[in-house]
Amino acid sequence: MRISKRTVASLVGVVGIAAILMTTVMGGAAATAKSPGKIKVCVSLAGYSTGFWAAYVQYEKTFAAQDGLTLVGPESANGDAATQASQLQTCINEKVNALLVNPVDSAAISTTDALAAKHHIPVVMMDVGPSSAPHIYAVVRANNLTIGADGADYICKHAGGPSAKVTGTAAVLQGDLASINGLDRSNGFVNEMGKVCPEIHVVTYPTLWASATAVQDAQTALSSNSNLVGIYNSFSGPDNGIIAALQSAGKLHTVALVETDGVPAELALIRAGTLDAAVSQPVDLYAKEGLAYSKLAAQHKPEPKIGSKGLGGGTIVNLNGSPEDALPSTFVTSANASNATLWGNTYKGP
Repeated sequence: MRISKRTVASLVGVVGIAAILMTTVMGGAAATAKSPGKIKVCVSLAGYSTGFWAAYVQYEKTFAAQDGLTLVGPESANGDAATQASQLQTCINEKVNALLVNPVDSAAISTTDALAAKHHIPVVMMDVGPSSAPHIYAVVRANNLTIGADGADYICKHAGGPSAKVTGTAAVLQGDLASINGLDRSNGFVNEMGKVCPEIHVVTYPTLWASATAVQDAQTALSSNSNLVGIYNSFSGPDNGIIAALQSAGKLHTVALVETDGVPAELALIRAGTLDAAVSQPVDLYAKEGLAYSKLAAQHKPEPKIGSKGLGGGTIVNLNGSPEDALPSTFVTSANASNATLWGNTYKGP
């Protein structure tokens, strides 16, 4: 069968139009999946009002603007897991491209994880990880067992060191044990003290991340234990209140105080010779890497593999079945409290 030149031209025109239409459709789909400006990341924070979280929010806004990402939130759950679940449900209904969550409860978040997976919305967790949540794309977090262990090592040395076999008591002001961070920091401290200074007895006080409770517990520890050698505080909120309690008891520096976060105020207290030590968590990297993984997840990139190199330069590890980018924390004393690499020395505030 012979086909005329006019017929061939018509066919070519139809094919060309179809190709253009297909390219337009495919290009539009690709833009929806890959264009940063079209990626909406819903941010949910557990909601504890400390300098650490104020800094996180500012860093996150900065990095989101640099990456062209649209943030929904951050919303605060005010320490309530049910409130957080409701907020995340709203984001899922609004069909955001990714959830970036700092969970209130490491176990309860598994319900939201399953719901998000059902709607094909990836979940990234930041600072706090899940106890079990099989669909998590990535967790950005420091090793909290190490954070607690560093506190025990310092207090052991302050009391005389392993070889001195000094007896005494050390107090742990715990965070919320429903959070894997609160649990890990407490366990890290208790287990390490049992190794390096087993003669030192450890007492624990559950604060639920509440500053007023932590200060009250510090006062109780001071009045109840005449042989108190150190206090490890799991977060930075109550630092001034605990220092005031130590000063009132006449035990500032006699009882070592180690805190966690590395906010500017803590570093200033160390430089002033008021606070003994603190663990600096990389809040700037939490914000930067959390958003970076959210972007990759929204673009349908493969999740990070256990054993591979993470965006933060460390190794991806297995955290209860989820890939965790284990970021480094820094132990801070008077020797390095002025170090410019510490975020607390460069953060300018809102």
